Amino acid sequence: MRIVLISHCDLNGNSAMHVFSIAECLRKLGHDVVMLIPAGLETIGGHREPCFPILTYAQAEAANFLFEGSEHADIIHCWTPREHVRQITEKLLAREQCPYIVHMEDNEEKVLQDELKDVSFDELRRLPAFCLDKIIAPHRSHPIKYRNLIREADGYTCLIDKLLEFKPEGLLGHVFWPGFDPEFLPLPARSVELRESLGIDEDEIVVFYSGNVHYSIKDDVRNLYLAVALLRARGRKIRLLRTGWNYAQVDAVSEADIVSSRIELGFVDRAQIPHLLSLSDVLVQPGKSDEFNDYRFPSKLPEYLVSGKPVILPNSNIGSYLRDGVDVLKLYDGTLTELVQRIELVLDDADLARRIGQSGRQFAIESLTWERAANGLVDFYSRVIASSSERPQAIIGSTVSCEDFSSPGLPVKAIAFYLPQFHPIPENDLWWGKGFTEWTNVARARPQFQSHRQPRLPTELGYYDLRVPDVMHAQAALAQEYGIGGFCFYYYWFDRRRLLERPLDMYLNQGPDFPFCICWANENWSRRWDGSANSILVEQNYEDGFEDALIRDLAHILFDERYIRVDGAPLLLIYRVTEFPDPIKSIKNMRNAAQAAGIPRLHIAAVQSFGLEDPRLFGVDSAVEFSPPHTNRLLLKPSLVGGTNENFVGYLEDYVGVASSSINSPPTDYVRYRGCFPMWDNTARRRNAGHVFINESTKGYAYWLRFLVHEALVRRDQVEPMVFINAWNEWAEGTYLEPDEHYGRAFLEVTREALAQGIADFVVGVRNPDREREFVEYVSRLAKDNV
Repeated sequence: MRIVLISHCDLNGNSAMHVFSIAECLRKLGHDVVMLIPAGLETIGGHREPCFPILTYAQAEAANFLFEGSEHADIIHCWTPREHVRQITEKLLAREQCPYIVHMEDNEEKVLQDELKDVSFDELRRLPAFCLDKIIAPHRSHPIKYRNLIREADGYTCLIDKLLEFKPEGLLGHVFWPGFDPEFLPLPARSVELRESLGIDEDEIVVFYSGNVHYSIKDDVRNLYLAVALLRARGRKIRLLRTGWNYAQVDAVSEADIVSSRIELGFVDRAQIPHLLSLSDVLVQPGKSDEFNDYRFPSKLPEYLVSGKPVILPNSNIGSYLRDGVDVLKLYDGTLTELVQRIELVLDDADLARRIGQSGRQFAIESLTWERAANGLVDFYSRVIASSSERPQAIIGSTVSCEDFSSPGLPVKAIAFYLPQFHPIPENDLWWGKGFTEWTNVARARPQFQSHRQPRLPTELGYYDLRVPDVMHAQAALAQEYGIGGFCFYYYWFDRRRLLERPLDMYLNQGPDFPFCICWANENWSRRWDGSANSILVEQNYEDGFEDALIRDLAHILFDERYIRVDGAPLLLIYRVTEFPDPIKSIKNMRNAAQAAGIPRLHIAAVQSFGLEDPRLFGVDSAVEFSPPHTNRLLLKPSLVGGTNENFVGYLEDYVGVASSSINSPPTDYVRYRGCFPMWDNTARRRNAGHVFINESTKGYAYWLRFLVHEALVRRDQVEPMVFINAWNEWAEGTYLEPDEHYGRAFLEVTREALAQGIADFVVGVRNPDREREFVEYVSRLAKDNV
């Protein structure tokens, strides 16, 4: 057979040495073998001379054929379904057109969850692809794609029976135990020189542990550190000798007495391990039966057992097949107390130590050899190849990539304000002329200074009319595709009279299955578009009982299943709560009216417009930042941009400065939902008196939104994780996410990217340099020169 074995690590890793040893045995049995490693061909030199080719992933991908005589592989065996292994496997399958087998060494889901400790595996699985791809490192298994890889495989192997739980029903499976390498039988003579070089006294007992520290095992290693330190404090002349990398910090083991009780060698060449085993007296694999240990076979255990030294290990994985007090000493709860007792038992009974060492050695010689494992694999490969020939060729590897999976939602909800003024109404016909809509202002906008980008015109969705149901379905589909979690409709209600009500009413009856909430725009409707008292068209009055009337009008909306809730309570935004004659009384009346309507609780949020700060002063539950802010403006002189229209009396503001100010805003002791905006230019409405932000860019917006998303998740235990974006479609204000002639979908694309990166920042905990570089390149590539 021509066999490709794909390792997930280079030959400094124990897993790769498993693959190496299997490849050696397969070659001795007369099979052609090629071993692949991600990189690091120089690591081959620290081991036995291979009798088979070892290539990097890149070399294998570039080669036309992996075997002499231009032959294709008969079978591919990928060691773990980790992401970089999955990717090279998929590429090779497209070329080799052969069956493949997935090998499992660990509970990949537990390993990933322990590493990304702020989220559960189920939460990860619910994330959409664009988030997961930012979170999952190449050396970890993708929560969705790894299962797809296994499901589409022709066979499945694993190191311990418990891992068969991940094998799909009906898929051929095979369990084989790892073996020990020949240099461990027999061990070299005990080296006095090595002992002296390590600073170990002649009469000191050496407890040995060779293994990396990662999140899934760090507490077990901590107990081992403390156990040896405690024995030393009791007067035992004992020292812990440990090798391996530290991928996680072991907590509370830095005290001088604890540190002096152990020798940390870090990573050592594999050739050194037999010598270290030789000078050791007790070999320990700490731990207990749990979600991690039950699904693994620690690679050191065959070598521990064949050494003839007494071994202490958990009653888990291979420990389940060994006899306590005969082959090994077992740990049942893995506590500090139990570890101390087990080590003392060995130290105080030399005959017991000798007996279990000899019995464990015999078990290893009989059951843990690579020849035994290889013979079983040859038989399994033959069965898989025979079975795969009966499958339709198109199925093999056809859906491995599975890039198009969807997910219910994100852990943070990005809510975009939604303007319903894109259809004619009688009032606007009267005030502004027949057929007036928001598009009327948009189309007639003109530049006010050099490089001023006006008019700003739509592309994909066109000059839509919100009386057409398909429009909102298209908007919701586009929003959902790019990670927007809901719309916040402006609700125009003037003392029992509604304006622009048709889009929302139609959304309720014929709209998409997409979350929404409302913001009561409780200000005067004026010719200046800012709710001021100048040129009032419709006045906002607060007559007695307005609260009851408002809630009665809203009740059927708040009951809608799509309505956004905070801890079960419908979310109601009020644009200008400061306009109420008696805010605290009115908010209380609203809550009472809601209860009378069958709504036990409301979550009322005050929009932080026009200088509002602490919302608690008004009796509401939270604040929503309105962006751009109406206060503390960072104004610029129009002369800075050049070519200004002599009639321009508006003002300019720096986008980067406002975004930076928001990012550096101190935390509040009240509930505040953060907000941002992609751009702003309301000259379409105000013409030569407009407010224009310069230095806008997709890059600046992406950084800002990413920060707010991360902040929302950091505070999710105290505050519902939500971020408000102003806006989805405020075209005449020049702030929108919908595609336009200049940016296309760029702002939507960076919205999705910022959401993904902000979530990744929270889940991973650290910013990976490669991910940072990709983010900068992506958002910079989308950025375009503008005003």
